[in-house]
Amino acid sequence: MSGEDKSKSKNFKGKNRRPRRNPKRSGGGPKPSNAQNAQGPKSASSKSRRPKALTPARILQKYDNLLEQHIVARRKLYEMHGRAQGRQLEKIENNFQITLEALRRFETGLKDWQREVLKDKIDAYPADRQFSSTHELVPKGEEVPFSGEFEDPHLLPTQIEADFSNDTEESMGTIDDYKNYKGL
Repeated sequence: MSGEDKSKSKNFKGKNRRPRRNPKRSGGGPKPSNAQNAQGPKSASSKSRRPKALTPARILQKYDNLLEQHIVARRKLYEMHGRAQGRQLEKIENNFQITLEALRRFETGLKDWQREVLKDKIDAYPADRQFSSTHELVPKGEEVPFSGEFEDPHLLPTQIEADFSNDTEESMGTIDDYKNYKGL
């Protein structure tokens, strides 16, 4: 098309301009109305803006969505932790924290019946006890006390049995004292 031909085209309005998608209607009348718009003030756009009631399917869908966002944020954090620095790392850590808080906020904001629906999904599978049942082992980790007196797991039995109350030797000194004592 030459420059003269372009100017004669009915959709051409100037240089580098795309033609209109919807040329003016021939009838010039109002747009055809939608069936919902004819009902009155309840239009389709106002209905879609209102929050929808959480049905069991929506609860599970929303939880899966939030969980997937958190898993992606966690994966990015773990992949980039040693590589990213400064503001990039702060942004990744912040995104991780935001997704975790959103997931926790969703769980705490549920009503009792909604929590039961979510619990049924999360705890759908029983604990895997195949190895312990085939080897006749007692399952460990079922009940853990959180209060009371606990023995130190890092001490050896000989250290537990030993009595250091009669020990009068001091363990003070400098490295020079140690070298003199060892003859170094």
